Amino acid sequence: MRTPLTIAAVAATGLLLVGGGTAVALGAGEPETVSVVPTTAAADAQPVPEPPAVDRAGAERIALELVGAGRVTDAEFDEADRDDDDDRYDRDHWEIEIHDGPVEHDVDVDAATGEILDHDIDRDDD
Repeated sequence: MRTPLTIAAVAATGLLLVGGGTAVALGAGEPETVSVVPTTAAADAQPVPEPPAVDRAGAERIALELVGAGRVTDAEFDEADRDDDDDRYDRDHWEIEIHDGPVEHDVDVDAATGEILDHDIDRDDD
C-alpha cells in the first residue's frame, strides 16, 4: 500500500533528478569568463615594508663586538618614521642594551647598513 508520504518522496526524488540533469546540460557549454576587480580596500592597502637588512641577531652581534663582552638584556627595533620620542636618526635602527657587570652599554645600530650610530656607557658606581 502506498502512503501519501511515499508518493511525495518519490516525486521529490524525480524532481531532483530532472533538475540536476537540466543543470548539467545547461552547464556543458564553454566556461564563462570571470573578471576580478580589486576592491577599494585592496587598492588603498599600504605596501608591506621590507624587513631590515640587519636583523635582530645581526645587530646584537655587532653591538657585542663593539662592547667586547657582556650579555644582551634588551633589543628594540625603532622605525624612523614612527618614533615619537627619539628623532635623533632619520632611519630605522636597532637599540641594543648590553650589561657587563656594573656597566650598561646602549648601542644603536643602523638597520640597513650595520653602522654604529651611537654608544652610551652607564656605570653603576654605588
